Amino acid sequence: MKIKKYTAKSMKEALLLIKEELGEDAIILKTSKTSHGIFPFTGREEIEVTAAIDDHAVTRRAMPPLRVSDSGVYKRPVNHRRVHENEDYCSLLQDKGGGISLQKPISAGSGRAPQASGLNVIDIKEDIRELKDLLNPVFMESGMSASGELKGTWGNIRNRLIASDVNESIACGLISRIKGAGELSAHEADKRFMEVLQTSFPVSGPIKLKEKGPVVCVFAGPTGVGKTTTLAKLAAHYRLNKNKAVSIITADTYRIAAIEQIRVFAEIMDIRLQTVFSPDEIANALEASASDDIILVDTAGRSRKNTEHMNDLAVFMDALHPDETHLVLSATTKDKDLMENIDRYRPMGVNRVVFTKFDETSRLGNVFNCVVKSAIPASYFTFGQGVPDDIELAQPGRFMNHLWKENT
Repeated sequence: MKIKKYTAKSMKEALLLIKEELGEDAIILKTSKTSHGIFPFTGREEIEVTAAIDDHAVTRRAMPPLRVSDSGVYKRPVNHRRVHENEDYCSLLQDKGGGISLQKPISAGSGRAPQASGLNVIDIKEDIRELKDLLNPVFMESGMSASGELKGTWGNIRNRLIASDVNESIACGLISRIKGAGELSAHEADKRFMEVLQTSFPVSGPIKLKEKGPVVCVFAGPTGVGKTTTLAKLAAHYRLNKNKAVSIITADTYRIAAIEQIRVFAEIMDIRLQTVFSPDEIANALEASASDDIILVDTAGRSRKNTEHMNDLAVFMDALHPDETHLVLSATTKDKDLMENIDRYRPMGVNRVVFTKFDETSRLGNVFNCVVKSAIPASYFTFGQGVPDDIELAQPGRFMNHLWKENT
């Protein structure tokens, strides 16, 4: 089997290279995107395709052997099928070409030398330029140029999204859903974009209280993302602003300072606090808070790479049977790490994501990418240490305000 790797600007170009060298029987083994340049992020993105073909197929498709004519000129057998196809293509182009004259290929053995074409390179370039001029108004109605590049208002929105670190394919995908409306004013375009965003950026809404019995909400996530502070903000909000009976269960027994901090907070807020050291104690803690409206459960920070600690957390989660599981992640985390945390915690029943530390980053595109890719709704955003003020309900419109503000 013959295996070869091809690099091209587009998949179409790569397939043409493969077909030309290996033939139509070739199979694609692998495709990937790569960047060339001194630095990966400054280089041009290209398509890398690995293709293969059976050796026998290569032999079958090999060019027929050359033979010498009586005149001593090397000749190759004529591919009559290809000549016929070329004639058909020429006829089609001539019908659609608006008067452009294209000469058909000379069949072998005709004894006539090819006549000079009426088109030279300069003429062809001029025709292409005129064709682009004709097509540009059509493309502009869809927000694109004839080269496929987003222009005008849609191009501005795309550039703003990418400048905020929103994934380019996500940005273009969103715009493609609305650019059919043609060129709009900046205000109208933003309005249409927000309409699409409502269905593209899922949010959970506030904690859903029950008519009878407490709602159990667990907050889990990596170390240092602000789980305890986020829990305290929500506890204060529901206790002070909503006048709800709130209790806290903490399983974060690894940090003595954290236990003392949450104890003092609970005393000030007149909130029931229980500390559990093992999953066996959870049932009693839940029963003791059965008359409350909300039970907020704080867990120890766990690294997704520590299998033992993640397994311990999974046992706690099984014992809790929470109504809501909020994965707490920092907005300062890289795209890849956000998604790896999502994948690692998702099996534990995560159904909401809290993003913290909005005030510590100037780019929020990673948050947008994470929510869109994972399809797990965002629940809350936090942006400071103030309790209970520096937290807000996740909403698409509010998020876009944060995104645009950080990009200005």
